[in-house]
Amino acid sequence: MATKLLGKYQLNGRIVCVTGLHIGGSAAGLEIGGIDNPVIKDPLTDEPVIPGSSLKGKLRSLAEWYLGLIKKHPKHNGYQAYACEDLKNSSGDQQKRERVLQLARLFGPATDDSEVRETAGPTRLTVRDAYLTPSAKQSLEDNLGKGSFTEVKTENAIDRVTSEANPRPIERVPAGADFNISLIVDCYEQDDHKLFRLLFTSMSLLEHSSLGGGGSRGSGQIAFEDLELTWRSAEDYAKGQAGSKVELPGSKVQEILGQFDKISWPQT
Repeated sequence: MATKLLGKYQLNGRIVCVTGLHIGGSAAGLEIGGIDNPVIKDPLTDEPVIPGSSLKGKLRSLAEWYLGLIKKHPKHNGYQAYACEDLKNSSGDQQKRERVLQLARLFGPATDDSEVRETAGPTRLTVRDAYLTPSAKQSLEDNLGKGSFTEVKTENAIDRVTSEANPRPIERVPAGADFNISLIVDCYEQDDHKLFRLLFTSMSLLEHSSLGGGGSRGSGQIAFEDLELTWRSAEDYAKGQAGSKVELPGSKVQEILGQFDKISWPQT
């Protein structure tokens, strides 16, 4: 069955670092006294970057827990997400299968099963890499020095037997810095806008979880600010038109979710 692109929603806004943020990169070389836990940076500007893969992966993980789509691994001491094929022959699991398909439509199917992929259709969500806002870049350089955009947090790993401290320096983006974000949701079906409830719910859960490493030790608390949504139909693209703004009931996630049913979605 043919699938036609109806248009795209673009959600723009900012991620604000409430606490220091550490999304790990790799050290270019080993230096005496150097940092062995650096953050990911743009190789051209040396500025920290939030990879779209990191943000999307965290949102997906939170959505899986929220939808009840995590199970104990049968062999390993850990958890894994449900795949649709796990539910094909399970009686009474139709609702769970629908939740799996909802997740697959938004974030992409985590399976090679052709039936599942055909039912879910194309992945709707694209998450762009996030870069420092110009004001954040200026503020960081004013406070830290020209070309400096990060801080170093020193933590101690304590040996429980000898009580010996093992200091470890961790590079972080300082609290207060913010990044521009852009999330694209492709629309292939008339009701694809309903997927935004799951997306905003995952974003809300992330605000009370953590992004990147060291979350249980204070790093990675973020907030989404100044959210704006634009709709651009396939016809708008063909004519080179900018599209239209979707009026959201607020610029923060909680405000939007609180009045989600009152959003007036464009005719697709």
